[in-house]
Amino acid sequence: HDAPSEAAAKEAARAAGRITWHIHIGLTDWDSTAAALREIEQALAEAGVAPVDRFGLAISRAMSLPPAERHLVPKETGPLLADDDWAALGEAATIQPHMGDFMVGMPAGPESAALALAAGATTIGNLAQAFAYSAPPGYDDVDVAEATITAIGVLAAARAQGALLHSYLDDGQAMQARDYGAYVGWAALELHLAEALCGARLAHSWGGLVHVPRHRALVHLALDDLRRLTGSASLGSMIFGNTVDMRPRADLHNHSVIATSALVDIACQLRRPTGHAIHVTPLTEAERIPSAAENAEVQLLARGLEREARRSGDLFDWAALERDARALAEHGLRFKERALVLLADDGVDVQDPAALFLALRQTGLAELEQRCDLVVPAAIRALEPWKAGHVRAVEERLGATLPRLDGVRALLCVVDVHDVVRDALLRALPAAGCEVVLLPSDASPEAIAHAAVAEDVDGIVLGTYNGAALTLGRRLCSALDSEGWEGPVVIGGRLNEDDGGPLPVDVTDDLRALGLEPAHAVEDVGRALAASRA
Repeated sequence: HDAPSEAAAKEAARAAGRITWHIHIGLTDWDSTAAALREIEQALAEAGVAPVDRFGLAISRAMSLPPAERHLVPKETGPLLADDDWAALGEAATIQPHMGDFMVGMPAGPESAALALAAGATTIGNLAQAFAYSAPPGYDDVDVAEATITAIGVLAAARAQGALLHSYLDDGQAMQARDYGAYVGWAALELHLAEALCGARLAHSWGGLVHVPRHRALVHLALDDLRRLTGSASLGSMIFGNTVDMRPRADLHNHSVIATSALVDIACQLRRPTGHAIHVTPLTEAERIPSAAENAEVQLLARGLEREARRSGDLFDWAALERDARALAEHGLRFKERALVLLADDGVDVQDPAALFLALRQTGLAELEQRCDLVVPAAIRALEPWKAGHVRAVEERLGATLPRLDGVRALLCVVDVHDVVRDALLRALPAAGCEVVLLPSDASPEAIAHAAVAEDVDGIVLGTYNGAALTLGRRLCSALDSEGWEGPVVIGGRLNEDDGGPLPVDVTDDLRALGLEPAHAVEDVGRALAASRA
């Protein structure tokens, strides 16, 4: 596009009324990922449709650490970038690289941000992740705060050259909200931290956990209104497709989910262009990392959805949506101001970005929402985010099916940010009489085994999602043997493993062979813990 940065290319596309497109990809290593990018590019060219504008590179979580320490984190799905890989990042295909997870907000963030900028990636994140993900062992919150503000500073220094700080709200504290007023309020706090205090240009993203079509439209409009009310201009990174309604091996259902969310997102972009690229969720999203062919397939579908959106704008009651979105944005700003006052009363220097970041990370949105105690209009209170509703639904489902677990003591740990079932179990298990010992998401297998003995638990409930289930299972079994602990270990989530092939493979049978109990439904947890009393 003959543009000096992605920001400039976005502004040109927005001025021309052109929709831009995003894919998310990250196979076992950079070579296979680069080959997949070329395959997608070729498939779309052969079909005669517009190319993908940008790709989000889903890197391994080990990238959050400096290179000398990456061996301390089990290899998960996504490449580990070596020096030569960085140099090739923008050369694999004519698709702009976007660096999201495990960059800003992680110990290696400042160095990784500089490497990404040097490679030509100018949208780098993920700020929201910094408030929710636990740092790897050996790094405390002060270390994380220092690294995060330094990385934001790297991007602030390159702002004039088009650098954008990406923040995917659904990955962080925003999705802990009871209503979308607080969700937008958290976005306002991030905006204050990144732009007012650090001088970076923030590009918000959302969508994977925003499943109600009306909510998607309201978030789009409200975040733009938030900018207008604060005197800054929107320029987004991408809108993620609805992932929470996707089901494994249910293509027909998944097509309907894709069509609904993409139609809304495109219509909103046409009505209120903010520069966000549209991500359309591949059909296999609920099973594993999608392949190149699956990404290309859904991009072809998306171009047809764009045609429908361009002739369907009158389906939307824009006046009502814009009225309610404005109310959301105004409430979000009140929430931000009230939260800053509360933190200042706590002794936090809210004009110091590191101090504010640390306070927000340690306090979290749920506590702030409770302490702010704002009067929430009924119309906003009714806008319940997905997580709040889903945790309640899973809790109710467990309440109807869990056996009595009086006298059972269980250790619960989910080793990444996927916390919905964990939070539901934290409520439902005690209601069934079970004592729960919760470990943080950065707990190592050795720490889990040690805690199992120290806390004298009867069973372990473990969650994992990022393509290292077998490695985790083996390390945990070895650690439990060393500690001399015996009992049921229930492991759930996404039970696959990056084995060096292009896509992760299912390892359910391998986990069962180790003596672990794979859980394919949340009810399996109760059955296994009940058996521990026998």
